Amino acid sequence: MGQGWGGTPVEDPLEAVREYDRTKIFPGMKVLVLETSGQQVAMLEADEKGDFHRVDAPKRAKDLRDLIALNSEPSLTSALYMGGCGGSARAGKAQNPVKLTQAVHDNRVKLTLGGVPAYVFPGGGINFIVDVGKMKWRSFTWVAVPAVVAPIEYTMEKRTFVELGGPVQNLRLLSDIKAEEERKWNKQ
Repeated sequence: MGQGWGGTPVEDPLEAVREYDRTKIFPGMKVLVLETSGQQVAMLEADEKGDFHRVDAPKRAKDLRDLIALNSEPSLTSALYMGGCGGSARAGKAQNPVKLTQAVHDNRVKLTLGGVPAYVFPGGGINFIVDVGKMKWRSFTWVAVPAVVAPIEYTMEKRTFVELGGPVQNLRLLSDIKAEEERKWNKQ
């Protein structure tokens, strides 16, 4: 591994042909050095002694590099978080947390984490998995229990919220919340 060509320690494309059988080299022989991701391209040409020197890469080689780069994408790591909503995470949302669980499983309540839809596993409870790569950086925190605290959101229609026995007195219009947040930001 390295910071050179193709993530190797090779900094100069001439290093790619450091060892070769000189009996098979002829003057004017060309070697194309191209990263598999299409980020860099170099053309090497052999002289009369069989030594290679860097020459300008022809347009066709640059076009090939561009085509490869166009069809390459960065390598990403899949990061998934698997968790569950315990009783305390559900109790503040409904008088009967089991009804909330049932509503989630019946798709009457949408479960997201940091705004990212979660896959809810079948069975009892609210157990889920979510793609962390789609979440805002540092969405998670922790408490002294020790436990990971995930940003869990339940989205539902008002009538479902009322049916579940949610704290109706805490309902606020989204427009009011946005106006309040805007006032906070304007003060800063």
